[in-house]
Amino acid sequence: MLLSLLLPVAFALTLDEAWRIAETEGDDAALIERQMGATATIRGQAAAALLPKLSLTGGYTLNQYESTIDFSKMIPEELADFVGDSEPIVVNKKSFWSGSATVVQPLFSGSALPAWKAANATARAAEAQADAQLDQLRVGVATAYWGAFLSRERVRLLTDNVARAEKYLALAETRERVGAGRSIDTAQAGVALARARRELVQADATRVQAEEGLSRLLGTEPGVTLDRPEPRAVTVASPAAAVDRALDSPAITAAEERAKAARAVRTATDLGWVPTVSGRFTESFSENSGFSGEEWNWQAAITADWVLFDGGYRIAKQREAAMNKHLAAHAMERERDQAEADALSLWASHGAAKQAQELAVEERALAERALKLAEASYELGALTFLDLWQTRQQRDGAELAALSADMQLDLAAITLIAKTGGW
Repeated sequence: MLLSLLLPVAFALTLDEAWRIAETEGDDAALIERQMGATATIRGQAAAALLPKLSLTGGYTLNQYESTIDFSKMIPEELADFVGDSEPIVVNKKSFWSGSATVVQPLFSGSALPAWKAANATARAAEAQADAQLDQLRVGVATAYWGAFLSRERVRLLTDNVARAEKYLALAETRERVGAGRSIDTAQAGVALARARRELVQADATRVQAEEGLSRLLGTEPGVTLDRPEPRAVTVASPAAAVDRALDSPAITAAEERAKAARAVRTATDLGWVPTVSGRFTESFSENSGFSGEEWNWQAAITADWVLFDGGYRIAKQREAAMNKHLAAHAMERERDQAEADALSLWASHGAAKQAQELAVEERALAERALKLAEASYELGALTFLDLWQTRQQRDGAELAALSADMQLDLAAITLIAKTGGW
């Protein structure tokens, strides 16, 4: 009991678990998240034109001289007795502290609100694009997972093939020695063994590449156990339904939001010529009170700024915005056309893959039956080794074809689901 607790437990990685790892721990998902974070800052930049701004200033001033005004020195001596003595007024102290707090609130800006709408549309486009990228990431993970699984199954079949070829060669050599067999059977068995070993070496190299690709994608160990996925069902009932869902997928949503953003930017640049109006309130403090004698002072103002000519910069930006608007609209239409074509194509591919999978299952059953009959005939001497070997190869090929058909059906379903956003 204690020994069983100390032994490592083999971890079987399912396709669903591979998806979870890729979407939460993988480098691709992390890159998508960082891209979304960078795009989210656009909202904050656009909001700055609508929200108030608060600024604080402060300082300490040291003058070489203190500036004062003494009005008593300006009075004639004959009148001094009537006026009396007066204290000098300090206009500028030798040293003093000062500071202020200013709030500026934009009151009107023709381009601020459209820019805010453009920022929101851009952020929504980024979110939808991230969802579309995650869908494609799932397709990539499924392809890598199935590739690794299928390469392992091929190695397993070829390993069994080598073992059988060694057995057949030993049997053929024994039969030839006792005079019950032919030398041609021994030679054919030797050729079959050499071919099986060569195919095994090639298949094992392919397996290593497939496992390394899956390992890099997920960050898992190359030798992790893989479960055979079951081809998943597709909930889309018809080609028309596939098209409708494809046109409502994250990729199309992203294109539509980018078009909205481009239109809002065009509006913002067109309204860039109107004046901007702001309200300003300042509360200030200074130890250098001067003539007023008040250290605290506030000021409120409304200012308007109207740029009548900027050297042609606004006109150039308007042309650029107009061009980007047309490009975004054109890109959206192309995305919609491509999504419709892809949905119809993927629907047809899934239907063909389903038929192929059903035929592959039937082929494997027939090949299994043919192999059993061939083995019995070979034991009775009614079948040559070459015929038996070819039958064995047909059975192995049928099994690989059935596995490949399952893979093609599952990948066709996953790709269709990713395109139509139907997870």
